[in-house]
Amino acid sequence: MFKKLKSVIKTSEIEFLCYPELKDIIPEPKPANKFLPDWYKKLPQYTNGIQGETIKRCPPFLDALTLGWIIPLAADIKVKINDDGSQIDFDSRVSFSLVENHAMDQITSEKSPNPICPVQPLKFINYWMIKVPKGYSVLFVSPFNNEETRFTCMPGMVHCDEYNNFVNFPFIFNVRNYEGIIEAGTPLVQAIPIKRDTLIKKSNVRSMNENEMIEHEKTSRKQRIHMSYYRDFIWKPKLKS
Repeated sequence: MFKKLKSVIKTSEIEFLCYPELKDIIPEPKPANKFLPDWYKKLPQYTNGIQGETIKRCPPFLDALTLGWIIPLAADIKVKINDDGSQIDFDSRVSFSLVENHAMDQITSEKSPNPICPVQPLKFINYWMIKVPKGYSVLFVSPFNNEETRFTCMPGMVHCDEYNNFVNFPFIFNVRNYEGIIEAGTPLVQAIPIKRDTLIKKSNVRSMNENEMIEHEKTSRKQRIHMSYYRDFIWKPKLKS
């Protein structure tokens, strides 16, 4: 019985692996709920009485904020960028690379200029290899609802159940005429494991039928009566990490 339970737990894990010499040296990935932004922590639940609920009482916002794991920057980086973004320099005191250039011709051409990335694309070098159970991929996105404005990592999904290598994170530096430090531990991406065979691949676009109209109106009335209806009667908190 206990052997079977142990096997079930093991197959539901995500693992983050690094080189032995970097273990306990570089910041480790942690559940996203360990990286709640300060502005969210300080936000009150209410303003202006019962009519003034803030997003502190919004479970969908919290669920997105705490979904998956955060992979942080491995070490401090000094950044200097000029007025038009044509020259950007990175420097650090570590012996391993933290940022590399992407070639512009990977994302744009004369016939197809790229409005999403009009300047030199870059990539953060990641030193955590990710292993997930068979059939899982990992979706990498910029941390949801985070206050980082200097850079934006581009989203991507990788079959980490079969790809036994490090996944680096392409990004765009958003600000110009900037000189400063991006500190070690700064959240880079939110890593969200997804079971591929559970993805919904079909859709049906239609109008509501009579029963659905009735249920919709009933839910709307309940929400008017109970201001936290979704939070208190629909929402199911995630299991603690």
